[in-house]
Amino acid sequence: MDKNKNNLAGADTEPDLLAAALTDLLGEESASPAPAGTAVVAFLRGRGADAEPIRTLVLRRKPVSGAAAADPTDPADPADRRALVYSLTKTILAAAVLRLAARGVVDLDGPAERWLPELAGRPVSVSVAQILTHRAGLPDYGGRADYHAAVAAGTEPWSGEEFLARCGVEGVPVGSFAYSNIGYLLIGRLLERAGGAPLAELLAREVFDPLGLSSASLLRDRSDLTGLFFGPSPTFGGDAVEKAYHPGWVSHGVVAMTAADACRFIHGLTEDYLPDALLRRMRDGLPVGGPMGGRPWVEPSYGLGMMVELDPVAGPYWGHTGGGPGVTPAAFHAPGPVPVSVAVFLDGEDGNLAEWMAVEVLHRLRGVR
Repeated sequence: MDKNKNNLAGADTEPDLLAAALTDLLGEESASPAPAGTAVVAFLRGRGADAEPIRTLVLRRKPVSGAAAADPTDPADPADRRALVYSLTKTILAAAVLRLAARGVVDLDGPAERWLPELAGRPVSVSVAQILTHRAGLPDYGGRADYHAAVAAGTEPWSGEEFLARCGVEGVPVGSFAYSNIGYLLIGRLLERAGGAPLAELLAREVFDPLGLSSASLLRDRSDLTGLFFGPSPTFGGDAVEKAYHPGWVSHGVVAMTAADACRFIHGLTEDYLPDALLRRMRDGLPVGGPMGGRPWVEPSYGLGMMVELDPVAGPYWGHTGGGPGVTPAAFHAPGPVPVSVAVFLDGEDGNLAEWMAVEVLHRLRGVR
């Protein structure tokens, strides 16, 4: 670890030991085609006025098995740089829906067709909550060859209508867990219609401003990627991600922010932000079924826009991981007498590693180990 990149002036033994443990994890062999060389880890403990200031570690490893080294000439501190948070955006979208639900604008258990005529022709009605929990029987495009080919070719992204035309709105049976980016594309539309504002403005109003996320914004254009935290991606060969990728390929929209703000976001989902009943419902996850090989989950489940660990020994904790070209974000929160939140940004494409690093922080700082 480059100690000049550690903002823990006079750091005590605990953060030093944590940094050493995380550096060891970062240095392990990776099966990822784009292993990370740098990790930005932000964490904090406590609640309200008693919360400690956010601490940020920047960890680097030596190249192993062909991994690329961080550029020592790069003048930008990764801790200060924003990154695409990819599917952590789903938790942000869900938080915005719950803000509208708290005011009675959106009925979580009412028919989603009220706001989404795109679903009107389906034989089974679904609720807003079922879409948020990936149980509305909607399809996904993550496994489609045409999607991956188009992203790799650097073409302009499909419009929302084209995503829907290619994927449709019929997938697996309603009630079964089936991860669906199409579902969250529809959630974005619901927010605009119910909230009466473009999605970027709606998220600023309902999420970014109330939680003090000064670095957060919804990205729309290629030019928005300039200066973001990226590593190389095998998707684009040797081309820089910020030049080759388009944020529109995340159909529901993609937010960028610093790791510190990702940590603030997941830590800020408290009764000061949402009514307790909605918070409980948000993290009241249902099992997703089947093992998740290589990942830290023991009893994985999914709530309203967030992943939840149900096992009482391994957890509880909740949050989300994202994945896309050049960067892997993860942000998780563990409750308790002294609640802990952590955000991990990797300059590579290894969701397993990001999650293991986040869980390592949670376990150590809440005193499990």
